[in-house]
Order: sequence, then structure tokens, then C-alpha cells
Amino acid sequence: MTSGVRASLSYPPDPGDPASIIEETIMTTTELSGITAFLDRLADTWKTNDGTALSELFTADGSLINPFGERADGRNGVAAMYGEYFRGMLAGTTTSCTLERTRAVDGDHALLDAEQIITAPTGETALTVHLSALLRRDGDGWRFVDCRPYVVADRP
Repeated sequence: MTSGVRASLSYPPDPGDPASIIEETIMTTTELSGITAFLDRLADTWKTNDGTALSELFTADGSLINPFGERADGRNGVAAMYGEYFRGMLAGTTTSCTLERTRAVDGDHALLDAEQIITAPTGETALTVHLSALLRRDGDGWRFVDCRPYVVADRP
């Protein structure tokens, strides 16, 4: 078992104020490895530029709100949205994800935060998003329940 990960409740957290910091639910190294493997599977599936294949990473009732605010519900909706984008602005792209934080919600769900980089066929970064997602354990792996890739706004 890994040691607990700390998460801030307030920003910036005050190390002198225990109320500003909480202990997250402990996840085992195996669970964290499984989530990292899931993100690797996302990257491998993305390379196919196949919306239907990518939708299989979602639960049957999963949802996606893309960085443009468009919503897709269920695997069919997710497949249609990704299919449209892979035929257009995401054609030939690849992606990678770096896990930043994971929090166990219960025994079968986890909330993750990651950085997702979408790379154009030219090798240039096309888009960098923050990926926040609720995952559900599915056998030995994980699936997206709700996926929210978004762009962090610049401070005015």
C-alpha cells in the first residue's frame, strides 16, 4: 500500500492550518498502476483515430464534455463526437496523458486529474488540456464515467 497523498482544500494551503489540508483516500500502487495503464490505453486507442474504439473506454452511460463545451452522452454519442473530430481537426493526431492526482471515491470509482497533450501530425502541440474524469473499475481495468478535458483560462 502506498502512503496517503495530500490535497489542498484552500489555495494556497496554509501548512500551519490543518483545516486547509485533507488526507485523500489511500490507493494502492496496483490501483495507481491500473489507472496509468488506462491512460496509456487511451493514448494507444487515440492513435487509431477511431471514435468507436475510443468510446469503448467509456461506460455505456458515460459522458464527455469537450473543451469546446459540446456534450456527448453514452457510447454512441461519444463515438459520434470523436468520429467527427477525427475526420476533421483531430485527424492524424496522437495524445499523451500525465497523471497528476488520483483520489479514490469508493472501492470502484476514482477521480483523476491529468495533463493531456494532443500532438498534430507535424509533431507540434495542437492542444494541451487539463483532464478531470470520474472513472469506474471494470474488471481489471477502468472506464470513463464522466470525462471533462478543459483548457485553463489565463488570469485576466
